[in-house]
Amino acid sequence: MNHSMKAGVLALTFLATALSAQSQPIELPIIGESIDVRVVNVEVVATSGGELVRGLTAADFRLLIDGKEVPIEFFTEVAEGIAAPSTVAAVEIPAAPVSAAEAVPRSFLVFIDESFSVAGPRDLVLENLEEDLKLMGPADQMAVLAFDGAAIDVLSPWTSDKAVLAGVLRSARHREARGNKALAQHRSLEGDEEWAVEAAAAGGLEGDELQEVLRATSMRISPEARTQLGKTALAMAGTLRGFELPLGRKVMLLLSGGWSVGVAPQLYGPVVSAANQLGYTIYPVDVASPTPQTLKMLDSVATQTGGRVANSVKQDVFRQVVADSGSYYWIGFSPSWKANDRSHSIRVEPKRPGIAVRARTGFPDLSKRTENARKAESVLLFGGNQDGRKLRVLLGKAKPLGRREIELAVTVGVPVEALALTPSGKGYIAEAPLAVAALDETGGRAEIPTSKLRVAVKEMPQAGGLARFQTVLRIRQAPQRLVFTVRDEVSGETIWQEVKYQP
Repeated sequence: MNHSMKAGVLALTFLATALSAQSQPIELPIIGESIDVRVVNVEVVATSGGELVRGLTAADFRLLIDGKEVPIEFFTEVAEGIAAPSTVAAVEIPAAPVSAAEAVPRSFLVFIDESFSVAGPRDLVLENLEEDLKLMGPADQMAVLAFDGAAIDVLSPWTSDKAVLAGVLRSARHREARGNKALAQHRSLEGDEEWAVEAAAAGGLEGDELQEVLRATSMRISPEARTQLGKTALAMAGTLRGFELPLGRKVMLLLSGGWSVGVAPQLYGPVVSAANQLGYTIYPVDVASPTPQTLKMLDSVATQTGGRVANSVKQDVFRQVVADSGSYYWIGFSPSWKANDRSHSIRVEPKRPGIAVRARTGFPDLSKRTENARKAESVLLFGGNQDGRKLRVLLGKAKPLGRREIELAVTVGVPVEALALTPSGKGYIAEAPLAVAALDETGGRAEIPTSKLRVAVKEMPQAGGLARFQTVLRIRQAPQRLVFTVRDEVSGETIWQEVKYQP
């Protein structure tokens, strides 16, 4: 989906509400500079010969950010879900995960990708998962979501109620799985490959010429699978970015078809990026037609987040995930945040010989504009706070731009109390960082480029009023939902509104 927003503000006026006669001038806070002191926590699994290694200290690890070693500011070992005493001197870090001897809560986000799952393998995994819910600790919780190829259904929000989760997992086994259809479309190309080999042999091709034919046919992919994988990968990433973020250890149990990764591996990039941004460890499970090759591809995705593929002969995958996520080392450091959307690499190296480690490989330094865009995506996928303040959005006339796109005039009313005001000469500059997200009827999603609505005012506005901004969106000529969000720079609250565009 190709969407864009014309830069610049076309007009701004302050609108009085029905109570304007009673409105009084208000003191709006002036936004100044602030220092971001967020800590990045990295979960590190250390093994030797495939077995977990216990009892290591901060001195046994080297932490490198963008290739340069940085101090480890927080360190603790978590053994079977319990934090051990720290071996690093106490440091005032607001995001220090837990205290010594405290149970570390784990949050298991189960994402069922029905677009590439096959019913039989999926149901076996879900049945075993239901049976193994007893392995959850008293502080652990789980949420279950399903993606049908177009929309995300929240089957269960975060809960520790095992009886509720058991019922949800049973119901999930009765939902339609579309993996067989996707596989059939893709395997039709395998028949073409066999035909090409036979035709090449009949035509007398051999050596380099035959190998060229084989390479050309083996690289063919199902266009339906590529299109669907694009939607599915965005849904996975959107779920991580938009679903309620829990505390403690965060785990994503991803049930999908591993063969789909080979269609376009780069499409999983946003999933890995979102997981590393939010501290999720991904444990994929192939619930279609697992082969050594597909499991290797899934594992390559998982290891970038510190996880690993969780398939087994018995498919008792939750047992593996519980064991792997219960014992690890928690390392924390404070980067110099620039809010410039730059990605940074993370590498954890063991100092002791014979030890291998798994940890996430990066984290992004997101700008406020990008974070605001993530809020728009969250409201689009999971809804927003119905009791909070709302924007006022009016769609104007559409101007055709060829057969598939239009320019759409939009007026956005923003509560004046949400504006970030900074002194400028004899007045103030008012800003409203605006983000827009779109979702069409087929599940196609797009993030419209963010815009900072900005205007100069001479005096403080009246309480209870709206600042009206006018801008233009460039969107597809198709029925779709549009979500507009503005971040209140004072409270951090997201103010939003959803409208539907119908050609």
